[in-house]
Amino acid sequence: MEKTNRLSLIPDELLTLVWGPVVKQELFCRWSQGFIFSSDENTALIQTSGGPCAVIAPVQAFLLKNLINIYQLQQMRELDVSTVDKYLCLSLVELLSQCRIDVEDKPRSSDNTTSPETSASNIEGPFRLACLDDPLPSTRERSPSTPSELDDIDRRTTTKDHDLFHSCIRLRQFESKYDLEKYLESNLAKFKIEFGILLFLYSVILTRGINRVRTEMGEAGESLIDQSEGHGGQALINLLINGRAASYVWDGDKDVGGLKLSGIIRRPIVGFLTKMEHLHYVQVGWYLKNPSSIVWVLASETHLTVLYSWNQALITPDTECERAKQVLSWFDADGNKFLPRTQLKDVLSKLNLCTDEDFVEFMCKELDPESTGVILFHKFLETFYNSDQSYSPPDVFHVYHYNGLESSCPDNKIKYAEGIVTLQEGNIEYSNHGSEILSCLRTKWGNIDIVWTNFHPTLN
Repeated sequence: MEKTNRLSLIPDELLTLVWGPVVKQELFCRWSQGFIFSSDENTALIQTSGGPCAVIAPVQAFLLKNLINIYQLQQMRELDVSTVDKYLCLSLVELLSQCRIDVEDKPRSSDNTTSPETSASNIEGPFRLACLDDPLPSTRERSPSTPSELDDIDRRTTTKDHDLFHSCIRLRQFESKYDLEKYLESNLAKFKIEFGILLFLYSVILTRGINRVRTEMGEAGESLIDQSEGHGGQALINLLINGRAASYVWDGDKDVGGLKLSGIIRRPIVGFLTKMEHLHYVQVGWYLKNPSSIVWVLASETHLTVLYSWNQALITPDTECERAKQVLSWFDADGNKFLPRTQLKDVLSKLNLCTDEDFVEFMCKELDPESTGVILFHKFLETFYNSDQSYSPPDVFHVYHYNGLESSCPDNKIKYAEGIVTLQEGNIEYSNHGSEILSCLRTKWGNIDIVWTNFHPTLN
């Protein structure tokens, strides 16, 4: 069932949450594009200006996740517009559906590794869509009249004042995922033209709940879009990736000086890696590094791109040994791969292992016989888990990289870069090309090297 309400204005608290105290016209124009596919890579979305990659890259990641489950690369490139639209619609529904998971506060165990993909099919509404039922006066003549014209949409952003745009938005509410899907299937074109990115962003926030998003961010006064640079913040990226507007990329929530700082509480469908971890500004948790699919959003200082593969062996299995690696990573803020001896009891407790004082003391002597004060991760894992339970990625695998900025692609044509990854033994030097991507990927796979077979992509 659908409920429709005419709004004279989008709620002020939504605009403040997204834009801050003032909606700056220049930033509004940069975010005013729709979901536009490239004519050079028909399943790749185009980013026309700086900023909206915070929405475009996660949508692209979900789109690729759905496509690679069925098609190989050449088959993807031969898909017609209607088929690509079907998968875009499916991806938008998935992104909105995960916003409804755990929408009510419920007790949650600290080791929740459930993927939203396993429960999204049972999600109920309400789902809220922000829509423009009619083009704004200045865009009516530029709206496509036939599906074939969607590929020829004028990519120039509007100069129409944002007040008019917000006053014309209609809010639609759907009580079931089925009704949401049917509406989007019939009205996807409205999100592929001007303002589609913003309409979908508002829909995600309204479906999650404005107050809930603000609470999850945990930082009063912060906006989802940076007020000076116009890029999406980490809370916005996390909201799109896993349906929760956490401001941090570690696993779980942390209490820092009495403040609850929200991280990632479940294994997401698509992952997240950042060059900033290589620079030691952040540490991405196990959840974001090990999604339930073979797709990761990659972050530089200023831009988001997507990495994906068809190699199912890259999906980390959900085993007790991998769970132990996750817990050990929580106690390894500096990435040293060892555990302070004094924290062994805490690790055993997190893993539901024996924490009897005599046992802990015995294990300390076994794991640290030379009394160095530290316990090496590999020794802990070898002691408590069988070697065949430990997961290792393939030594060689293929990856593909997407960048939605035409100016960042050869000849200003968006194409998927194809690369062969090799896991090396010991320390290796960076390649002459693609070192930024290498530094980003090495935060997950350690010492790897990449040979790009068609062109060298960039994170920026």
